[in-house]
Amino acid sequence: MYGRKKILFIGSDQKMLPLLSQTYDTEVVSSVKIADTILFNFIPDMIIFDSTEDADIKLLRKRESLLKIPVLIISESFDGFPRNASLLGFSNVLLCNTAVARTKPFLKRISEILEKKKNILPAKTGQVVKEAILFINKNFKIKLSREVLSGCCKVSEDYLSRIFAKEMGLPLGEYLTIFRLSMATLLLQETSLSAKEVALSCGFASDSYFNKAFKKFCGTTPNSLRK
Repeated sequence: MYGRKKILFIGSDQKMLPLLSQTYDTEVVSSVKIADTILFNFIPDMIIFDSTEDADIKLLRKRESLLKIPVLIISESFDGFPRNASLLGFSNVLLCNTAVARTKPFLKRISEILEKKKNILPAKTGQVVKEAILFINKNFKIKLSREVLSGCCKVSEDYLSRIFAKEMGLPLGEYLTIFRLSMATLLLQETSLSAKEVALSCGFASDSYFNKAFKKFCGTTPNSLRK
């Protein structure tokens, strides 16, 4: 269809492809180097990685046609991702955990970026958001208040909340809850821990709040995932 936006997926684990391929024209390649083979006929409006390193983004940005293309990096977890990675300061780059990326608010955010209704935040501001996401990934098991998260990013609580929601399309607290639930889901499926043990190990203050959040965001109960 004429006018459909184009998304280039790079990597082998593309969980977002089924969600986006019905709305956008898509191509998939296994690596940045192979991307050259299709860029003559397919200039994307967005590039989505299933994981990446600084070198991949630097290689992309060497191509004039891709210099300002928004890049989205999606991963189940960024726990091993270095907080000093230079790509945190790159412009037009977003990080998002897979569980959050599949939600309606973030899919709307993708649409806004593709349609140029709301741009990605400037590099310096966006870096603060990326640092908060990395901190959540590494510390979700402990109590994380707005004060703790803003302290790790060296900004005020209100400022972090405001720019986070603007960049990611959903509130900071909701992002944290959805990520914790994704980690809890893995434990429920892969371990014999009780629902209460899973809740506490994923940073939920109580199993009752965990059950309530699980029902709200997952549409079912924790124990329904037991094999």
